[in-house]
Amino acid sequence: MHGEAQGKFSKAFVRVTEPIVFGNRPRTLLAIFLTTLFMIWQASHLQLDTGYEKQLPLGHPYMKVFKQYQQEFGGGNIILFSVQQKKGDIYTPEFMETLRKLTQGVFFTKGVDRARVSSLFTPDVRYLETVEEGFRGGNVIPAEYAPTAEMVEIIKSNTAKAKAVGRYVTNDQTGAMVFSELLEHDPMTGKRLDYLATAKLIEDVRQHFVNPKVYDYKLKADKDGLKAGTVINSVYTDPRKFTFRFHKIEVADPADAAKTVSLRGSDVDVIERANPDYNPNVDIHIVGFAKVVGDVGDATFEVVGFFGLALLLTWVVLWWYTGSALIALLPLSCGLLAVLWELGMLHMAGFGLDPFAILVPFLVLAISVSHGIQITSFWLLEVAERGSNSFDASRNTYKRLVTPGITALVTNVVGFGTILLIPVGVIREMAINAMFGLLAVIICKKVLLPCLLSYAHLGDPAKFRDYQRKRDKSFEPLWRLLSAITLKPVAIVVLIIAGLGWGGAEYISKQLKIGELHDGVPELRPDSRYNKDSAAIAANYTIGVELIKVIAENKADGCIEYPIMEEIDRFAYRMQNTPGVVSTISLPQLGKIVYNQFNEGNPKYLVLPRSSDGLVLANQQFPTSTGFLNNDCSAIPILIFMTDHKAETINTVIAAVNGFIKEQGDKPQVQFKLATGNVGVMAATNDVIRDTEHTVLFWLFLCIGICVWLSFRSIASLICVLLPLWMVSVITYAVMVFLDIGLKVSTLPVAAFAAGIGVDYGIYIYSVLEECINRGMTLRQSYETTLKQTGKAVVVTALALAASVCTWLLSGLQFQIDMGILLTIMFLANAAAAVLLLPAFAAFLIKQKPVPADADHHDAASA
Repeated sequence: MHGEAQGKFSKAFVRVTEPIVFGNRPRTLLAIFLTTLFMIWQASHLQLDTGYEKQLPLGHPYMKVFKQYQQEFGGGNIILFSVQQKKGDIYTPEFMETLRKLTQGVFFTKGVDRARVSSLFTPDVRYLETVEEGFRGGNVIPAEYAPTAEMVEIIKSNTAKAKAVGRYVTNDQTGAMVFSELLEHDPMTGKRLDYLATAKLIEDVRQHFVNPKVYDYKLKADKDGLKAGTVINSVYTDPRKFTFRFHKIEVADPADAAKTVSLRGSDVDVIERANPDYNPNVDIHIVGFAKVVGDVGDATFEVVGFFGLALLLTWVVLWWYTGSALIALLPLSCGLLAVLWELGMLHMAGFGLDPFAILVPFLVLAISVSHGIQITSFWLLEVAERGSNSFDASRNTYKRLVTPGITALVTNVVGFGTILLIPVGVIREMAINAMFGLLAVIICKKVLLPCLLSYAHLGDPAKFRDYQRKRDKSFEPLWRLLSAITLKPVAIVVLIIAGLGWGGAEYISKQLKIGELHDGVPELRPDSRYNKDSAAIAANYTIGVELIKVIAENKADGCIEYPIMEEIDRFAYRMQNTPGVVSTISLPQLGKIVYNQFNEGNPKYLVLPRSSDGLVLANQQFPTSTGFLNNDCSAIPILIFMTDHKAETINTVIAAVNGFIKEQGDKPQVQFKLATGNVGVMAATNDVIRDTEHTVLFWLFLCIGICVWLSFRSIASLICVLLPLWMVSVITYAVMVFLDIGLKVSTLPVAAFAAGIGVDYGIYIYSVLEECINRGMTLRQSYETTLKQTGKAVVVTALALAASVCTWLLSGLQFQIDMGILLTIMFLANAAAAVLLLPAFAAFLIKQKPVPADADHHDAASA
């Protein structure tokens, strides 16, 4: 009954849509051609675009604290510059000049919050000492600074007095730090920060001191008020590449400093000269989110190269499968058009392509190729076995596959939509991007490809048919062997083995950790320049690069009340002695040092004064600009520097904070609020992934199940399609444990994406299997026929997709490597599960129509 209802719906759908596709093919192709031109024009304006706040789970309680105190205590968008001497210590005139110019360079870099630039050369770094006359203090580097040996000795002495070693100076005093923080929006224009452009400016700051050459942009001719020969800009990285002539250059308008003039690289000559600020004795390490974005953006060309390689490998597999290089190009070119449509729609919707979502077009291509192979496979079957011409073969293929194909794609759209449940901007953009791609696939594969195949010309039809028959004949023994799975004794063995594998995978997957499991930035390889810089800073400074800030909220003027300050100090001490913490900094800790100095450095006075007057004396050295208190002292941050940002380390520190809060009771005088800082963002993100992981998977499989039910209207279809898919998702989690890959922003969507692709296999196989059974075949005959018709396409699809993504293992981006591994496994595993497990479940769930006795005897003998 369900099959009859499904058949009526399919016939009605075909009756409505077939005239649109085949009724007037030239008009259909012209409409698609014009739409493609428009989409290409839209895609040409698409730009890489990211933002720090897009990485944040803004609905998380930690992020509410983050946003509340961002203006006063800064956020997590920090950029650190560490200048490292190659030989000797920092106390030389040459090094001090480099540090001074670096501080200035960072200060004047577009996008940097100048109020939060800090180094030995900024006035917020001060010292205090006890002398015979009382006290003496001031800036570590005096206002009368000059690069002389005498001044360097003064700086060395002041650095020790300021307790700057470990924070502003490396532990062995061979390097120094410049702290900075980026603004999310330009305060003048309100525009969001261009992170890719900022990353280039940050790298240029480094090259300013480590590159022996400087490159001047000299204007070729008068333009917009600028005279020919004017040097409009100087950079420290050689810009003379093939694409430089199209490079956009923004310079200040000579008539109005608030405006800019836009030029192209073709408008200037690049003049190379010696760099007067080059210092061969230093290296500069840089870490921060913007630098990560820049390094990922620099790999864009490499990603495009992998995209081209994927196209080539897929085309080779399709050429072998179809026996025709031209026929193989048709599904591939339609897949490429779907990607172009996706990018065009993304721009039309007002989005940019986030560097961290740049792999989504690969997934759209993969889904497109999957459906293209199914369509082409049936077209080949019509041509080779039934002798149909190109047009009739295309119409028959459309009638046969349009309903399951649309069902599979709608299932994909709904499934990918569940990723929107993850409240992280960049993940939601990935989901929207993927859904645009799937809408494009519906047109390009279900309308365009059948039209193109109807025009396909076969030079030698007889030779083409012979190739198809020979290829299919070589697979017949395999299909006959696999069809035995539909026999209950064999099915029981297959299901027992699958159950044992699933049980083992379920047990292993319990060990899956949420968050990052390795040092450094997970998006880049461990041996990348960025991760080497990060390791160098972590090894040489007490502060490290991993910071979480806990905000101590109390009443106004709480910093002059001993009970409040003592509670904050006790908390800082507890955190200082928590595993995974390198050091802590808080107002009470600094106040004790100042109070000690007021008492001639006597060790017994290295304590918090109990009187309000003593606290005023100790804390007055720290204005709000230092970031250690807010205006009315009602909020005091505790800076916790950690050894790394591994999931285990973060969990340990967060547990210690929550443990202390629990000990305080119901009405504490100080409320400790988590969290800001880059590790605070990671902790919030890990929490969101932990909370939404099962929710996303539940809704993913529920939505897929609803779509499958609406298509086939049977419990058997749900079990046959969904259970293999679920088993593969569990196996994937076990593989992640085995490969030491954590569940994080870059890997969580992979499960949904791969499940969306894997469900296509099950839907196509089940639809043909059900159709064959409705014709009166035995289950085994039906499955053997299904494998001949669509099973081979599933196998070829899995091999083509796996071949294209396994090349990602050569990438310079670690998250692309991780996704490549997971997708390769899931493409192959989903295909294997659909081919092996679906018929095993069907053996017990699908009711056969009465068949002749000799057919049953044949199946029993074969078993």
